Amino acid sequence: MQRLKYFYRRHALTVTLLFFGLLSIAMVAIVYLQPNKILSGSDYHFHMNRIENLALSIKQGEWFPRISYFFIGGMGYAAGLFYPDAFLYLPAILRVVGLSIKESFIVFAIAINFSTFLITYISGKLADFNKKQALIFSLMYGLSIYRFADLVNRQAIGEVIALTFFPLMIVMLTRLKKGEHRYWYLLSIGMAAIGYSHMISVEMMGIVIIIYTLLNLKRFYQNKSLKYLIAAGLLAIGLLGRYFLAVGEQMATTIFQVTAQPLAFLSDRTLPFKDIVVNSLTNAVFHANTVNVGITILLGLGIACGLFYYSKNDRDLIGIALGLFIATTSIMPWHLLDHTIINTIQFPWRFFAIITAIVSYLVAKDECHLLKNKYYFYLLILLLGAGNVIYSTNSIQNQSWRFRTNAAYNTPNPYYIGAGHEYLPAQTDCQKILRHKKQVVKYQPHKIKITNVRHTWGRYQFDFRTLTDQKAVVEVPFIYYKGYVAELNHHQRLSMQMNKRTGLTQVALKGTGRITVYYRTTTIQRIGTVISLLSFGMLIIIIYKEKRQATK
Repeated sequence: MQRLKYFYRRHALTVTLLFFGLLSIAMVAIVYLQPNKILSGSDYHFHMNRIENLALSIKQGEWFPRISYFFIGGMGYAAGLFYPDAFLYLPAILRVVGLSIKESFIVFAIAINFSTFLITYISGKLADFNKKQALIFSLMYGLSIYRFADLVNRQAIGEVIALTFFPLMIVMLTRLKKGEHRYWYLLSIGMAAIGYSHMISVEMMGIVIIIYTLLNLKRFYQNKSLKYLIAAGLLAIGLLGRYFLAVGEQMATTIFQVTAQPLAFLSDRTLPFKDIVVNSLTNAVFHANTVNVGITILLGLGIACGLFYYSKNDRDLIGIALGLFIATTSIMPWHLLDHTIINTIQFPWRFFAIITAIVSYLVAKDECHLLKNKYYFYLLILLLGAGNVIYSTNSIQNQSWRFRTNAAYNTPNPYYIGAGHEYLPAQTDCQKILRHKKQVVKYQPHKIKITNVRHTWGRYQFDFRTLTDQKAVVEVPFIYYKGYVAELNHHQRLSMQMNKRTGLTQVALKGTGRITVYYRTTTIQRIGTVISLLSFGMLIIIIYKEKRQATK
């Protein structure tokens, strides 16, 4: 025993990393490493398609695709524009080198788990936790039921990646509150990482940051942290400029189904308070009516609320966690916000992720000094591990219909673009496209003659000759997004419009020539990229200067 303790002291980091690695594999082993089958989540089609599109784009030599031409049989869906691909390059490159979709996703899931454990552990050290506290923080959060359900039952990959950085955000806010300004830029990095994973999570975290700041405005001002908080926010906005400007341009020029026909209203997605408590106490397997935070987080929240008057430094976090928990229930009058930008959150229970991060932090902080008791420490770890094993087993037993054979899982459906078809133009009839999958260039034969039509990845090319003195309209089977151009005879660019009836791309032609239709990065998009690159350069300078000051 003494030798083991001595070995651990000398190689604590190596042992911890090895433990996180084994745990990351064990978490997915039960549900993903079944022979000849794999559990598929409700969102797996869409995210597997995103990975497949990125892999195919890379093969085409296009490393930063805006339009995803794997979708809708080549008609293109702006998944790469509205859903950032920044963290999907690992599984995409694995696909490029020959791994199957299943194999690529399993490696990716393990990497996400490992990153979550590691970043949470590092966040714990930034919070001045000792090794035991940092480990509990990491395990409480990494093994939490909500995160596990997101990874396994929903396979909401963007959200799962974003969750990786939630603990860092909570810790950095508490550091600034205490007047600890070193590493303030990590708040910007965390927010940008969340944004390039899942924009809804940025919205949620932004709400929490605003509430936390307002609750501590006086302290932020007194310890001169307010300027660092503002600087971190501006830097994060700059880092996300490539995304914000690109999406803003599209939303300003086109009405999409996400606003014309919302997938969900917040008021319709709440659950009774009693049901959430019961579901959490039983670690119920995820479903729209059984979503929960899990027994460990629920008990942790209950204990934190019970110690509210003794936790002077963390009353703000306890209040936020409890307030968000209540907000996920039908007690909250969400109907007042159904037709506001807040409705883009879609499901109030997404806030369980932030509750989980806060409660994991509070439990690991251990103001009652319970972790000094080794029996409590091991009991907590046992409870977390057993909870995941039981949850995984129940998922297999209760949701056997979600299993797919390897062959089925490895065969993506390019016509699946998400339940809400959020970023199709409002005029686009997705059901009609599904019924008539044959894509053709449409025109009026008595006005124009089209020959030599060629369709390659992201391009249509054809020769034309108009038969009258008037312009003739030609519809190209690409879903319209601002940025499509029609190049005449390889040098003159013609403007393209959206067909107001179909949501497809069209161009008015006159005379004769050869037309090439493709998507070209817009000026606004290029400006956004420049802003992000300049912000990244500024971040590097800030880090360099802070390191120099620290060594003086």
